[in-house]
Amino acid sequence: MNTYFNEITEKPVNTSGSGAVYKIPAGAMCGNGDLGVVFDNDDKDLIIHISKCDFWKFTPGAHKDGGIKTVGSLRIKDVDLSVYNIKQYFDKGLLECRFSNLEMEFFVAPENLIYFEIKVPDSADFPIVAVEIPDTCNSLNSEFSENGIDCYVRRFEGESLERDSAVIACCRKLGTRSADGFNYTSYCISVVTNFDAEQYADKGVDMVLHGDYDRDKVRTQEKWQAFFSASKVTLEDKEIEKFYNSSLYHLAGCMGNKEFPPGLFGNFITDDFFPWAGDYHMNYNYEAPYYCIFSANHPELFDGYMTPVNEMSEYAEKFAKLFGCRGYAFPVSFGPKALDVFTHKDCKEHGILFLGQKSHAAYACVIPIMHWFSTYDKEYALENYYNFVLNVAAFWEDYLVKEKGRYVIKNDAAHEIPYYRGEKFRYWSHKGQIEAVNAINSLGLVKLLFEGIYDMARELGLNAEKYPVWEDIIENLSDFPTFIKHGKRCFRYSKRGIRWRDENTVGLQHIYPASQIGLSSGEKLLKIARNTYFINDRRLDDNGSNSYLPAGARIGVNPEFLIEGIHQNIKEFALPNRLFRHHGGGIEHLTMVPATINEMLMQSHEGVIRLFPCWDRKSSASFENLRADGAFLVSAELKNEQISSLKIKSLKGRVCKVEASEIKSVVREADKKQIPFKKDGNVVSFETQEDTAYVLI
Repeated sequence: MNTYFNEITEKPVNTSGSGAVYKIPAGAMCGNGDLGVVFDNDDKDLIIHISKCDFWKFTPGAHKDGGIKTVGSLRIKDVDLSVYNIKQYFDKGLLECRFSNLEMEFFVAPENLIYFEIKVPDSADFPIVAVEIPDTCNSLNSEFSENGIDCYVRRFEGESLERDSAVIACCRKLGTRSADGFNYTSYCISVVTNFDAEQYADKGVDMVLHGDYDRDKVRTQEKWQAFFSASKVTLEDKEIEKFYNSSLYHLAGCMGNKEFPPGLFGNFITDDFFPWAGDYHMNYNYEAPYYCIFSANHPELFDGYMTPVNEMSEYAEKFAKLFGCRGYAFPVSFGPKALDVFTHKDCKEHGILFLGQKSHAAYACVIPIMHWFSTYDKEYALENYYNFVLNVAAFWEDYLVKEKGRYVIKNDAAHEIPYYRGEKFRYWSHKGQIEAVNAINSLGLVKLLFEGIYDMARELGLNAEKYPVWEDIIENLSDFPTFIKHGKRCFRYSKRGIRWRDENTVGLQHIYPASQIGLSSGEKLLKIARNTYFINDRRLDDNGSNSYLPAGARIGVNPEFLIEGIHQNIKEFALPNRLFRHHGGGIEHLTMVPATINEMLMQSHEGVIRLFPCWDRKSSASFENLRADGAFLVSAELKNEQISSLKIKSLKGRVCKVEASEIKSVVREADKKQIPFKKDGNVVSFETQEDTAYVLI
């Protein structure tokens, strides 16, 4: 079975949830990392929405009319949709469409060119193809033709905006041909913004003039074949395997612009009015899509993550000072180029939208710390994120309070305080949240923060004067608070203040993604974690399934429970295009399947590579080139309840530790030389050389 394939056989039904403030498109999609398209229709026409990661309206303020905007739509008129079939080939980046009166091949090339070829019988009229640009949100639109190319410009500019933005879509008919009783016409559309080129209109025209359908189709297929060759997971459960591959495809489809990484809804925007302006929410939403990319061996998808984070440095320093601290602090959200969507004059916290939380910048550090431990790329860390993580650590050095030898976090809410503003706000109604002590998610994030910066600094030979401070914080940060619920000891949301809430998974995020509890944590702590995990079933949590399910793998719950949870999400929330219609952001739940499966197949966050640590050994499975902490690529197969093959490639020459009772020898693959190793129980450790593969067992 081809698990890089999906077939859509019905017209998309685009609805928002009952009374909800979100909408997620259901139509077929494809993208190249920057440019994205979504198929849609009305009563008579096929409509293909076009959006791009860097086309925003930079209106400052509380999500007024600003945010990410659609480029426009491609309309193919008078298409009979009584027959509707779209085949998505994820490993080719290709759509094959068949309707009653025409067929079409469609793809988005790496060079921000959209190509499609329409096929109709000789006896049929050829459909009219038109590009449409919306005039909503006071955009300035214009059209012109040049050398047989139709060009459509959409701009936002004016004194009320933080910066101007503009996009051009240039459409060119490449040619027609006839064969076997059918007529074929191919088209090319370029999409260019003023962030791509100052002379964006000239570039758009030039790109489409030099478009080559066959050449760029090959380039597109080569790109996606290379992407999927970086790693591979093979399961007996082909439905889950399909969603594993499609999720990675859709994530890669919107994570390619290094200056404008995806906000809440990626580049799958179908109109100008997506919730929260499609911004960057820092208390998990922005980070969540990246949870799975390192274990899936796609660190390249991280390349844009730090851009908007670093662009906020000037604001971040000012915000930290509001709390009497050095370093960096973040509001709950912002846009690219430090777009201000966080200033609220009636907000009780200095007029800035913190929503009672101090943990946003620490949460932002989770993903670069994941990158660090999985790559140990010193040059990259110095260039991209060491300074940011260092400054967030500086904030927490000042903000933490040491009492009786332990570091305490005060006045930091575990959950958002949604109404922490306005005349109707009543302090006493939220006093427990506002004055919370030791919110459990913050404890986990801050512990990871200092573990990460300490390891980076030692490896880089920097900031040695800070080591004693960081060691003291790591050693003496307060324990995770607990309480008795349903007769069992469980984690409490905060030491003082809110004890528990039944929605979301905030009370488990110190386990995942903050990586503070795992199979090495000891039975006492694991028992508390499992008690907490099963207080209520959050597998279908429409904000937190992307952390709840991987957290279950980290603490070793029954793997059948997790597999069933994935199937429940597919049944309840999966759309025909393989997005998930959850609350929150439109792309954050794409990480749910690959992150969970990867943690079930392999774990490494505790310094030991564990193979199939949360997997039903009666179910055969294999993986190639999953990435482990320490910069290792691991390939293994489970067959007949035994690990039948195991290969580890060391990328940085670090000591490798593997837990597997089956290991009897370690052999360097290149020359078949036996490598000495140490064994402590079931854990084998051995020295490695950079860029060298080893066969074990």
